[in-house]
Amino acid sequence: MSSTSQKNIAIVGVGGIGTFILRALVATKSANVIVLTRSTTVHPHHHHLHHDAPPPRKTLPSDLSSVPLIEADYTNVAALSAIFKDHKIEIVISTVPTEGLHAQYTLADAAKASGTVQLFVPSEWGLPSEGAKHHGEDNVFAIKDAFVGHLKTLGLPFTRFFTGFFIFYLPWLAGVETNHVVNSLGKGETAFSVTSQEDVGGFTAHVLTTLPSSSPLLKNQCLRIQGERVTMHDLARIYNKPLELVPEGDEVPAKTPEEAGYKTFLQIEADGGMASSGWDRLTRTDRGDADSANHLWEGHVWKTVKDCL
Repeated sequence: MSSTSQKNIAIVGVGGIGTFILRALVATKSANVIVLTRSTTVHPHHHHLHHDAPPPRKTLPSDLSSVPLIEADYTNVAALSAIFKDHKIEIVISTVPTEGLHAQYTLADAAKASGTVQLFVPSEWGLPSEGAKHHGEDNVFAIKDAFVGHLKTLGLPFTRFFTGFFIFYLPWLAGVETNHVVNSLGKGETAFSVTSQEDVGGFTAHVLTTLPSSSPLLKNQCLRIQGERVTMHDLARIYNKPLELVPEGDEVPAKTPEEAGYKTFLQIEADGGMASSGWDRLTRTDRGDADSANHLWEGHVWKTVKDCL
């Protein structure tokens, strides 16, 4: 495929990482992108809140306002399939949040039915999930891994992006905003992968627009990227904050119990080595290839935590 040809790409969801991917895709000038957003329906008895005003529309940041934003019913295979077909969509990128992951089954069925979609990018954008289903884990990684099983059943090629933690969220993960220290489970000496959201977006846009959708480098691959490897001790030094070890059995300080539970879950992953982009949940070992896909973005200088301060 010549670099001058435009790829038709649909991004599902534009919260968080979706906006970074969209911005990077637009910047390549090699993609025609549409954004699918969940159709908003207002419950009748909520009308008084809006004084009969229409429900607020989801909007894109002003620099991306030229991108078509299409409201879609995520439960309707035929309707979604028609959108993919009408826009001759070749790649579907899912950035749905954790609570929306079940919607991906319908999206995949619609992508397969469209006849135009050649590659499906499931909503990963974090720690490696490959192999989680095999060990019967009961967590977000197992949900993500089970969905890839569905893509395989459909015979729909996929690319998974494993990125480690987003650099932007590290102060949140360490509870810095709660008590002004870096709170660490365990000894804080286990290295984990971190990547900036800009680099995740840029890398995703780069490989999806420069490689053919059928490329063996993309087809049914897990692309492992890493901006930097750090420990909780490193973060304390970089943020110039004291390091405090969380007593065993306690949770990472947070604003709400739900948040504390989630931070603790993620830090347990990190302390166990599972937050390396090179982690293999099947063998429960680090493959040692956390940045193995970085070379696909030739000449790019990856941002470090310090760069993002």
